[in-house]
Amino acid sequence: MRMLWGAATLSLVVMAGCHNSVPVDGETGGPGPVGTACAAGDWCVGAAKAVVSPTQEQIDGIEESRLFLGSKLQQFNLGGFGINPIQNLPNPFAALGPSLTQPAQERVHRSKRYREDENVYLRMAVVEQGETRMAFVTLDAIGAGNLIQQGLRAVVVEASCALDWCIDADHIVFGQTHTHAGADLQGLWGGVPQQWITDVLYAGAAQATREAIAGRARARATLAQGSTSDFNNYRRPRVNPGDDADPAISLLRFEDSARRSPIVQILQYAAHPTSIDEDPRAPHADYIFGAMKELERRGGIGMYYNGPIADASGSGGKCNFAKPDAYESVRCRGHDLAAFALRQPKRELAPQLALRNVTAMLPVTNPLFAVAAPLGSFNRYYDFTPRQVTDIPVLHEILGTATTELGQAPLTAETLVSRISMGGPGGLEIATIPGEATNTYGQFIRHVAEGANPGAGVMLLGLTQNSFGYILPEEEFSYIDASGNTGFLVPFTGYEEFVSMGPLTAPLLRLQAYLPLFDAAPLEYLPANLRACTMPGSGDCLISDLALQLEYAQTQIAQNCTDAGAPEAFCGLLDPKLPLTSLCSLLSLSPALCGLLNDEEAN
Repeated sequence: MRMLWGAATLSLVVMAGCHNSVPVDGETGGPGPVGTACAAGDWCVGAAKAVVSPTQEQIDGIEESRLFLGSKLQQFNLGGFGINPIQNLPNPFAALGPSLTQPAQERVHRSKRYREDENVYLRMAVVEQGETRMAFVTLDAIGAGNLIQQGLRAVVVEASCALDWCIDADHIVFGQTHTHAGADLQGLWGGVPQQWITDVLYAGAAQATREAIAGRARARATLAQGSTSDFNNYRRPRVNPGDDADPAISLLRFEDSARRSPIVQILQYAAHPTSIDEDPRAPHADYIFGAMKELERRGGIGMYYNGPIADASGSGGKCNFAKPDAYESVRCRGHDLAAFALRQPKRELAPQLALRNVTAMLPVTNPLFAVAAPLGSFNRYYDFTPRQVTDIPVLHEILGTATTELGQAPLTAETLVSRISMGGPGGLEIATIPGEATNTYGQFIRHVAEGANPGAGVMLLGLTQNSFGYILPEEEFSYIDASGNTGFLVPFTGYEEFVSMGPLTAPLLRLQAYLPLFDAAPLEYLPANLRACTMPGSGDCLISDLALQLEYAQTQIAQNCTDAGAPEAFCGLLDPKLPLTSLCSLLSLSPALCGLLNDEEAN
């Protein structure tokens, strides 16, 4: 694996001459003319973006070797719809791939109304204050495996050091917007050509790094925050009637300190970008494209990080014209989302910056991953080999080849988790989430961040530093969905649970990452539903959780019973709202026993 990364980074000099990161249709790659000169101790910020839409050759497919046995036509697959676990197999097996998930058929969507190509982008901002230097990076993609994460970081480090302005690898905050019309950089939907990864994605990251560093200017930072549920809906089984998607919205803005023109604006909200699945399929950023157009209308570069989105679907937005198509609808949604953020009250952040990282080790217990990984489904995107093994000289080279060409045993996964503090006391705390967390888990992170820095705003950057699937608190995790919905391929399954690393991910991230990062008190090490039991009358206690889960299961079973056409009298026995005294009598049990239930007094 490391040989592959080294080859990718060493080839940048050659690729840089071939890659053009200047966006199409007259857009500029960076914030424009060189701004106000940076001054010691102040914010020093630069930003740029690169078009990373595939070429037509990459859409048509590139022949790649597989399993040392043959080859396959590697097409440009988009993530998020269906599943295609056979990307590592050669022909004739590989020929089944397009029947499982439809690859992209066009390289870019051309908007007839706006008369422009709606490209996908890599976006970057470099930030320096005092002795601390970092980079924010976002990509219009469904996610990115840890090998892609490492490869891109190596590219940014090399490009920055070539300008004598080195950015440490663990100071690069790399997130994906999670568009379901974005490149599959996880291998679950068929993958993408390696040529695109090296010649377009990595080369674009190198060019954006150079442009952002060259365009640095003395900056002023502001934070605008608000709350809205106009652009998301709750999408998980609502076991607790109070559960909802995260309504928090944040806009971190750096502007030229003298000109007051935007350098970069970083928007964060929680909503799945799942609206684009049109025929013909083309890579697209979903509503993020419209949001970035609205932010960049004022100049500078726009960036977007999704938040805790496991339970948040996208919604809202209204076009001011009749009968918009799917692309126009999401563009209007993004416009309205960004416009809402721009209207929120803002406050200035003092020039203070600190960054802390921890590494969490997470076991892979998902039974489906245990089947898919030996097939090579994650090859070229993820490496699940423990570091203790890969650090052994010679052996790591052998294993690297094996896990690229053959298959791998998914044992553990490591991830970086970052805390970025801006503005000092009462300023801003940013926490990264290496996957798709629920709002309840996001609220836990928000709670410990606010405890560490009272009065500070909080931004939660989902699918950042890694993309390890869904992250569900242990009290919410269930492979079985009592509603009977077809979550993952068959009825009565929870989709998010089957696209996660397992039930240990959330508690281990809590223990190894968020509590140490935010110097949490010992009591915080207990799960929230156990801590709540110390507070009389709390509805969040574990006992209340169990009661809500039982009531939800009974309600759903009773509803399924009625929907199946069973006698109402029988289905009514399953209803949790049925008085237990009456049910006891219907079952002809002892009157003395039924009298003990005493429903009337309880009510």
